[in-house]
Amino acid sequence: MPKTARSYRLVIFDEIDEPVFQDARDLFCTVTGIHPTDAVQWLKRTPGTWPHPLDEAKTRLLLDGLYELAIAAEAWLVDRFPNLGTPRNIHRVACLAEGLRIEGIRGEPTHWTPWNKVEMICAGRIGASDEFRNTSQPRWPGAIVTGIRALTLRAPRPSDRRSRSQRIVRDPVGEILVVRRDPRVAFRFLEDQMNYSYLGDRLAQSSAENFPVFLADLCARSMDAYLTASTKALMANGDPSEYEFPNSQALLEYATHRLLWSWYSRDRERRNNAQGEQSQANEDNPDTGGFSSDEFSA
Repeated sequence: MPKTARSYRLVIFDEIDEPVFQDARDLFCTVTGIHPTDAVQWLKRTPGTWPHPLDEAKTRLLLDGLYELAIAAEAWLVDRFPNLGTPRNIHRVACLAEGLRIEGIRGEPTHWTPWNKVEMICAGRIGASDEFRNTSQPRWPGAIVTGIRALTLRAPRPSDRRSRSQRIVRDPVGEILVVRRDPRVAFRFLEDQMNYSYLGDRLAQSSAENFPVFLADLCARSMDAYLTASTKALMANGDPSEYEFPNSQALLEYATHRLLWSWYSRDRERRNNAQGEQSQANEDNPDTGGFSSDEFSA
């Protein structure tokens, strides 16, 4: 029975800037056959995940080339690529001493997550489309207007039924994605759809005031969780460009990429520590002859 060809998803963790940008463009054009203009457009959006699955040969060529350019990257088998799916929308929750209790509509507990099971917190603000409302110009009563125009010897003017559109600017809405491990589940919390009653005496009048308190509670209690850069920037009231996203899907894709980065950086640190211990062992025993190599993630 013929062996099924394996496909991979390539993930890049670094921004690609000069002086290696042109070399990276040429690498992707040569290996994938992509047009240089399309390659430039995608590389400018890095870090990110290459949008198309790749066979093993192309994946290895790209990883080798990126390694030579000192660009952090890894590849995942398509069927093992982490998929956070559709996060569960949560409207009522309580941050307790031992963990996160998710509650139903009437406050009944429906899910329990110990704090050491919270793997990642990814927060941001989602851009909301401006609202447009049709408003009509105020008009004098038709008979009065017609009489006035008759006195001035002017013909009656057709009724102006055109309406003007009033633009109502809407502020971005806060959103938090919490990923738990064992089993891996993603929860979504929307600023304006939450019940914050667990805050008790700390409860404020508006969701805009309660949302940052809830986020701070999550981060303070999830000691082992990876906090994304957007989460830290939002908590610090940093530059909005660091935590604003055009839609929830963009935040979800960012969260998936950051989850992969947290695994990659953890594994890299573990390998570096192991190599350091092996180097020390080689110094103590020169005949050991240890070696190391970069791993091809599967």
